[in-house]
Amino acid sequence: MTPSSDGTPSAAPIRQRAWVRISAVLVGLVAAGLVALLATRDADGGSIRAASPLIGEPVPHLRGELIWPSANAMAADDAQRLPGVRTGVDGVARFDIDAAAPRWVLVNFYASWCVPCEREHPALEEWAERHRFDGAVVAVPFGDRTADAIAFYERLGGNWAVIDDPDARWAVSFGVLRPPESFLITPDGVVAARWQGQISADDPDDVIALLVGAASASQPALPAES
Repeated sequence: MTPSSDGTPSAAPIRQRAWVRISAVLVGLVAAGLVALLATRDADGGSIRAASPLIGEPVPHLRGELIWPSANAMAADDAQRLPGVRTGVDGVARFDIDAAAPRWVLVNFYASWCVPCEREHPALEEWAERHRFDGAVVAVPFGDRTADAIAFYERLGGNWAVIDDPDARWAVSFGVLRPPESFLITPDGVVAARWQGQISADDPDDVIALLVGAASASQPALPAES
């Protein structure tokens, strides 16, 4: 720990290691058998917090072309403001999941023909608004035509990135079975939770609260000021 000018330990290194601690806590929770917390059906019968071999592991490094918001509806500068989205020299806006750090990222697999996907859309809007400064939603079509996937968002809206996945690379890497499925990624790029089925805005926040609270509890206390 780096001492400050008066000889007392500085809090800066502790803050810098905060997200590393969250990852360590997450892996510890899984190793300790508390993954059952992430593998139970919600009381309302909506989503299932499901086990996944990705939980506690680095998120797959994937990127894809932005299909929503449309280029016609958004200037290049606006694309740059979407977390994780960068416009290349070819003028094509792409989402890179690593570039979204240090934010919580909610990866949502959906389809235009999926009724629960439409029902959960307001929850994604609520979560995105709650976390407009520290989070990002990225949606990925699953088993859908690109035109239909875009039409879904043209009809319902959404101020986050929607990424084309024509070769199902994202779906295969995340082990998606059917939409909707959602994955919560920590700010340092670790998969924290998986949900199968329609989620609420509180579902990912419950996991965030658990991880942040556990990480805070594991930090050494700073000495009291004299």
